[in-house]
Amino acid sequence: MLLAVVGYAAWLYEPDPGDGAPRVLVSVDRTLWNRVGLNRLTYVRALRKAGMRPVLMTFGNLPEGTDVSDWMEGIDGLLLSGGGDVGAIHYGGDENISRDVNPARDDFELDLLAAADRAGMPVLGICRGAQLLNVHRGGTLGDFREDSARYRRHRRYWGGHPVSVKDDTRLAEIFAETDIASVVTFHGQYVDDPGDDVTIIAHAPDGTPEAIEVATDDPFGMIGVQWHAEVLPWDNRQERLFAAFRQAADRYRDERSRQ
Repeated sequence: MLLAVVGYAAWLYEPDPGDGAPRVLVSVDRTLWNRVGLNRLTYVRALRKAGMRPVLMTFGNLPEGTDVSDWMEGIDGLLLSGGGDVGAIHYGGDENISRDVNPARDDFELDLLAAADRAGMPVLGICRGAQLLNVHRGGTLGDFREDSARYRRHRRYWGGHPVSVKDDTRLAEIFAETDIASVVTFHGQYVDDPGDDVTIIAHAPDGTPEAIEVATDDPFGMIGVQWHAEVLPWDNRQERLFAAFRQAADRYRDERSRQ
């Protein structure tokens, strides 16, 4: 059994994509999963498989006095990962219902997002990352954790639920379809009022928003998905999402090299 698990993990992990691969900053939290390096089988694997070089960064690791914009020199894309709630103070919500808020992480990642936005850098937000992207753009979040049945539907690593993507959106073009049979979600909050230039582009059957995009000049720009695309190695639609992210990182790097 142990050999089977190790073999499966080895199959999931992808080799180094090479020095010429675009560099993508991945902001992660300080959970045990990340501290012991298991993100090598999730975010790191997904990015490497798509031909990107992940650069993992934990809030608080930036040298004191360093400007985030300067530190992001040489970075071609930003991936915001999952985690605890975004602090309600950032969108005028009810602070009494927030869970696992880390103000230092919020501040750090909002600074990263602001720098990426100013630079026109492609951004992919996953779960909390999608919510933070909306908050960064002045939007709000809702909470359905008091609705136990709905909460259970959206906290399922196995089985998942379907998602409908709107026609004529970047995500529909990336997936080449609008009906996704099953995605893995693990959340109790959602994008409520969209922020500036943010459009909700996908929903679960119960109406819960599941993806957003930000209007930019780039064909990818900024996309946030509420589901955990990084833990679906057997779903080639999610591979298309990371492949599109890689193409956007390539475009950004090429444009940066011409400046």
